[in-house]
Amino acid sequence: MRYVTLEVVELHRRLLQATGGAPGIRDLGVLESAVSQPRATFGGVDLYPLNGVEINAPVDDQERLIFDLATGRISRTQLTDWLRQHFAPLA
Repeated sequence: MRYVTLEVVELHRRLLQATGGAPGIRDLGVLESAVSQPRATFGGVDLYPLNGVEINAPVDDQERLIFDLATGRISRTQLTDWLRQHFAPLA
């Protein structure tokens, strides 16, 4: 699995350069925590091979899943279980 790293800071800088906006990061510690969260949560779980699988579910279901996770209606464990049930090999 590929994880987001603090390279997002460079991406942010490039986006600002291209589109404008206020530079800077309000709280680097919070950003570091957010970036490390997926590795801490799913690091030991073989959930997201880089190639060979896709989520086999309607986009509406996938969006609802993420919304439910973001609003606390489901846990990370429930997200993991749902993903395991909906992974399918790429054709």
